[in-house]
Amino acid sequence: MVLLSGLILWGTDDMLSKTIGIALFIILTLAGLLVGLYFRRKLLARLKNTILDNWLVQTLGILIVLPPLLIVFATSPFILSLSVNGAADWWKQILSHAPNIDLVSLISNLVVSIISVTFGLGVARTLNKATIRGLGENRIDINIRTLIGRIIYVITLVIVLFWILSLWRVPLTMPVTMLGAITVALTVSLQDILKDLVAGFYILLERPFYIGNIVSITNAGITYTGHVEDIQLRATRLRLLSGEEVMVPNTLLFHSVVTNASYYGERRATIAVTLKREDYQKEETHATIKRELKNIVTILSHVEPQVLFNSYVEEKVTLNVRFWISPEQPETVTDAMNALHEALPTAELTVTELAGNI
Repeated sequence: MVLLSGLILWGTDDMLSKTIGIALFIILTLAGLLVGLYFRRKLLARLKNTILDNWLVQTLGILIVLPPLLIVFATSPFILSLSVNGAADWWKQILSHAPNIDLVSLISNLVVSIISVTFGLGVARTLNKATIRGLGENRIDINIRTLIGRIIYVITLVIVLFWILSLWRVPLTMPVTMLGAITVALTVSLQDILKDLVAGFYILLERPFYIGNIVSITNAGITYTGHVEDIQLRATRLRLLSGEEVMVPNTLLFHSVVTNASYYGERRATIAVTLKREDYQKEETHATIKRELKNIVTILSHVEPQVLFNSYVEEKVTLNVRFWISPEQPETVTDAMNALHEALPTAELTVTELAGNI
């Protein structure tokens, strides 16, 4: 009876110790997580307004949470067993059931590989952004900046890839052989995409237009007009004036007629003004039209507006009124139409040249 009571008490004490160990492990894990999140918040606040890419900042924020948790997990056998001998027995049981491999090296290589990939992506994106910004201060155009930034981005990722391969002790001949086979397969099956890539490099180097320009692309009788948002290696992203976004393959740009309305920074608009013969006074009418146009601040002032006699048909006089505007302000033509209508209420007004149809 006494022996049975002792066994029960021993079993109760053992269960209580395990419960205490589990509860202590949970509490320490939560404490480590809170400490890590506190460090993360401080780090993100410090790096918020720096040049570092958001991906890299978030990666560093995740990495800084790990040390407190790793400390808790490293001491977990001792916490759960509440004794050094129990911890040693626990590890022996784990290793006795594990296959004959170096678990520590395997896990460490896996963790380092994951960290290298996430950290490498962040560094690559940061270098891309820093390159574009730094070259912009040297007045290098946006196309060349974008090209150089993307080359540095790809080089960084290649370095990370070879670092991971060396970590896993993979011979370099294997990835080189695989790369050659993949290149042959891609060349055959992805010819159109490769054409787009080559055309993308050509556009970035030749610079027929820049990011931010207004261009018109005509192909198969369809014209797309809008702002160039981005020039990627495969396609160019165009924001149409009506608000839609269009991805135009670079091969299509390479073989199409492209009109750059922003190249010279100014476009000519023409309005046809038709008056009855009795309402037309040469000096007075011409002076009135020029005065109204000069009062519109968005009409470029370095070129004098022109009022040219066009035709005299059926007791009506038609004048061509020409002036120059910025391609970024097509609404200037509307302002000119309203001003001429108020000054010449009996005139017939027709836009014949809408600043390059923009």
